[in-house]
Amino acid sequence: MRSVYRGSLALFFPFFLIGLYIESNPNHLRPASDTLTAGRPVVRMSPRWPGCYAKSRSQTLSFVHVSDVHAHYNPDASGSSPLARLKGFYERTRRENPFTLLTNAGDDYEKGSIAEALSRGRTTRQLVQAMGYDVRTLGNHDFAWGLEELLAFSRDPTAIVLATNTRMLDDKSAAKPGWTDYAALEVGCVRIGFFGLVSRPWNERDEAYDGAYFPELRSDFRHLETAREIIARHRQEVDLLVLVSHLGLDEDIRLAEHTDGIDLILGGHSHSVEPRPVEVKDTLILHVGANLEHIGRLDIDFDVRGRRIRSRAFDLVPNLEEHAPPDPVIAAAVTRVLAPYREELTAEVARIHTHQSKDSMARIAARAAVETLGLDAALVGAHTVWTNWQPGTLTQQAVLDAYRVEREPVGEPGFSSLYRIEVTGAGLRRAWEALADFAYWGPLDIDPDARYTLAIQKPQAFHQSEFFGWEIGNRPPEPATELWEAVVAYGRARARAGLALDAEPSEDRVQDLLALSPPGTARTPIR
Repeated sequence: MRSVYRGSLALFFPFFLIGLYIESNPNHLRPASDTLTAGRPVVRMSPRWPGCYAKSRSQTLSFVHVSDVHAHYNPDASGSSPLARLKGFYERTRRENPFTLLTNAGDDYEKGSIAEALSRGRTTRQLVQAMGYDVRTLGNHDFAWGLEELLAFSRDPTAIVLATNTRMLDDKSAAKPGWTDYAALEVGCVRIGFFGLVSRPWNERDEAYDGAYFPELRSDFRHLETAREIIARHRQEVDLLVLVSHLGLDEDIRLAEHTDGIDLILGGHSHSVEPRPVEVKDTLILHVGANLEHIGRLDIDFDVRGRRIRSRAFDLVPNLEEHAPPDPVIAAAVTRVLAPYREELTAEVARIHTHQSKDSMARIAARAAVETLGLDAALVGAHTVWTNWQPGTLTQQAVLDAYRVEREPVGEPGFSSLYRIEVTGAGLRRAWEALADFAYWGPLDIDPDARYTLAIQKPQAFHQSEFFGWEIGNRPPEPATELWEAVVAYGRARARAGLALDAEPSEDRVQDLLALSPPGTARTPIR
């Protein structure tokens, strides 16, 4: 049951507006223990919350939390932006309880809006910084568009941005990060300490690894040791200690099991949807999923005199208009930021006649690569296709939704992108045999001594010996295109010719092109 004290708190709001106090020490966690920090001194005064009423016996804190937004801010079928609805939910909560914080556990970039892909990250940065988060941390996808974009993203004019385990190597560099290792907020009568942990980067195999996101940065992935040091330094200074974590649910549970002193973990990264907080000893862990499908609201009734949590209540709310009315300010910001990309978001680029499975969509992408890049053959894995298509028209956004991009390693083409290699016929045949479950577009009769140009996806291009048994390429692989870009170009060309994307090939190509299946099985022409 929610605290009835929430309503009475608003009475004090006009009379006790005092500043937001942020305490940050760039000397925390010095390399004596080789733990990394990125702190910078911050002092901001803002009447964001009421002050402490001297006679208060209790105070309700509300946390409105999301994570892994992944650029899902385009207006959806309801006509409103999920981001505007999030802000509307926060504002409604804040009207009920002025002691409300809006938090975000990272991964705001990639996989969502075509506008981000076309602007190379700028639209996502603009909208995140328009939201007015109180506290957020960095996620692995937030590094996607390079160091310069990351630094601009971290210099948020309103939010505390946390990355306790990541710092710039060159302290004298003119490119200063906007994140810090630790901050404390005075929210009414309650002092809350915050730190944030960033997960490992991911490579071209879509696998996490220990290493630097960029040469200019260094991250420490000994998350448990970092958490223990933060607890040792700051636990006694605050009423509540909160970790805003981009580590995933399993790692959050591990941290809670092996530490004492973290009251709340606001999590992300694993896209886990937990209908109620996970309780580990005295730590509450919140995970509310991804893509702004849900919003989490946690209310904590805090005993001001006893300095302890008395009770809490949690709601996992679907991000729908009936639960989250759109905020007009953010709705206008979304319209303004997306305006230069309106045609790309709405204009038809192709048509589909029949339902398309992931296998057939991989085949379309392989054909698109051959046709648009002027290559001889292409291989595309159906496992890199995200959605199925139904008959109808396709926009660029619909194509991107099917062939999503995750730039791994960061700052490079996506791990599913196509790379061009030159091979002999023997190498092309070997690729056919080794990737028997991939869609293929290319010649049926392969001359083992001839040379061919082949498009294969990034993991196979950079690990040829592992996938094929030997290096089939005659020279290093060259980046060719993202899957969605090839399909958009091919779809537009087909549309200009009055043809659907899934129309049958012309008769003069049927004899030369084949839907490749494992050698020795029945072969049928590509459709």
